[in-house]
Amino acid sequence: MNEYSSADHLRPVVYVDPEKCCNCHRCISVCPVKMCNNGSGDHVSVNHDLCIGCGTCIDACVHGARTGVDDIQSFFRDLKSGEPIVAIVAPAVAVNFAGQDLELNGWLKSIGVKAVFDVAFGAELTTKSYVEEIKRDRPSIMISQPCPALVSFIEIYQPELIPYLAKADSPMAHTVECIRHFYPAYKDCKIAVISPCYAKRREFDENNRGDYNVTMKNLNFWFQQNGIDLSTYPKLPYDNPPAERAVLYSTPGGLMRTAERFVPGISSKTRKIEGQPAVFEYLSGLNRLLSSGGHSYYQLVDCLNCEKGCNRGGGTVNNNMPLDELEELVERRAAERQDQWKTAGRKKSKFGLKKLERTVNAYWKPGIYDRNYNDRSATTRKFIRRPNNEELQQIYLSMNKHSKADMYDCCACGYTGCEQMAVAIFNGLNRRENCHHYVQAIANEDHEKEIREAVYSITEAVRSGSEALKSNVHDLQEIRNMNILTTEGIKDLNKKINGIWDIVGIINNVADQTKIIAFNAELEASSSGEAGKNFHIVATEIRRLSDTVIDSIKEIKTIIGEIQHASDRLILDSKKGSQQIDVSCENAKSLERGFGSIMATSRSNEQESEGIQSRIGQMADSGEQIFSTLQQIAHGIEEFSQNTSGISNTTVPE
Repeated sequence: MNEYSSADHLRPVVYVDPEKCCNCHRCISVCPVKMCNNGSGDHVSVNHDLCIGCGTCIDACVHGARTGVDDIQSFFRDLKSGEPIVAIVAPAVAVNFAGQDLELNGWLKSIGVKAVFDVAFGAELTTKSYVEEIKRDRPSIMISQPCPALVSFIEIYQPELIPYLAKADSPMAHTVECIRHFYPAYKDCKIAVISPCYAKRREFDENNRGDYNVTMKNLNFWFQQNGIDLSTYPKLPYDNPPAERAVLYSTPGGLMRTAERFVPGISSKTRKIEGQPAVFEYLSGLNRLLSSGGHSYYQLVDCLNCEKGCNRGGGTVNNNMPLDELEELVERRAAERQDQWKTAGRKKSKFGLKKLERTVNAYWKPGIYDRNYNDRSATTRKFIRRPNNEELQQIYLSMNKHSKADMYDCCACGYTGCEQMAVAIFNGLNRRENCHHYVQAIANEDHEKEIREAVYSITEAVRSGSEALKSNVHDLQEIRNMNILTTEGIKDLNKKINGIWDIVGIINNVADQTKIIAFNAELEASSSGEAGKNFHIVATEIRRLSDTVIDSIKEIKTIIGEIQHASDRLILDSKKGSQQIDVSCENAKSLERGFGSIMATSRSNEQESEGIQSRIGQMADSGEQIFSTLQQIAHGIEEFSQNTSGISNTTVPE
């Protein structure tokens, strides 16, 4: 008896590589029992005592972090060391080594395997055991147990259904016991099972039937690594009688169709159910029905964990094969076997059925194929505790779930809903950081914090900008006042210039009169002879001075004209500048009002967290208005600066 033969522990059949696992929870999402996974750390680990070994998580893991564990290495090692071994091959071989199942027998014997037996014939014996139990005990309902994953599920999670499990063991166990009782040459050999399922290893531990679980998946991988081509090996028949329609056992409903041969009409009283989550929901519902005193319409439950049956078990290959092609391979094999036994079609004969029945009966004895089951529910109670309502509410609060609206049941965490996730957190099997709602809520809180900080920064910037605007408005008003004073000064200067024109006119008249007087004086001096000579000189100088004065007056007139023109320009530009300053003041006041609106919105946002996005939109609109106003102010100041520059560049004579 090995260390896993007791009810205390289950053998690991799934290996997790922590380096490859990214804790994405995809494995949890496909796991039918969830709580065997621990996602509280940096990778999802497995509690093997709660795992049913279905292998669904292995195919689901796209990171290659999960692989199935079987006995292929120890099988090769012991075979090489001379250990006598016989092999039994599951019916799923028809799909996974399509057209080369007999060549596989040839390869097995070439490496030293003593004999190869077809598990499909063990399935014939299993059907016989089921029928005998139904006739003998007349159970209200009997649950088939060829699927070890479902047996583990019932033992661990639905122990109330254990009394309804078939008392007969699986087809593989029937094949092993058949060898032990009817093939004395191999009774002391170890048994290597070529199987489609990692969970089969658990069955062998529990019933002590079978020594090596060699999955077809790992065997095929070994062939690829070692360059093994099955087509180069001879086709060798199995060492036990051929099965008839029991080769269908690997296909959903195969047991039912085989039982129909023994008990015509039993199909109508058989519940065929397979695939996740349907089969688990059915078994859980059946448990509730029977525990409440109810009764099932069906007498036999033909159930399998995998949707496509054992043909697509966790330890199989060719997962991408179309369903029709897959089932055709199995159906063709069944048709060939029925032709061989002459139990179907035109060749169907009572002799063929009788011969088949005699052959099955020759390898069947009461009691040798029975098995017992272990109630493993204590393991569940040991690791999983159901929180009470108060504890559950505390977990919800820690996950930022305060109302029904927060119960997303989105299954993003991998569980069936928020409550199951909360139970996992309560038992230390997960953490709130893996909850989509919690992460979103934290992100929203961080976002709102960032918004509040941004609003505060905007408020401070607006406050500073508003103060700067007030200062700018004051400066603009000062400039306007100075501009008014300048304009008034220019106007006063213009009046004084007009007064100069009067003085210039007087001077001009005096110069003209002086010139006339000088001319008359020169005439008088000429007529006075020598006595008027000196007076003539004086008169000439006076006339020349008068001409000079007249020329200077002309220049003064020109200069005064230019001064008047410049002053007129100054007055016009000054008025225009005043108008632009008035516009800039109004724009600045409008900008100040816009800043005031932003400040009011900011204060409102500080008081209310709801409607933040709407407030930001209002602030953005105000920001656009402010930007437009700033452009207008900038344009006005630019024009004013250009005009002022034009004024400063105008030459005004002193």
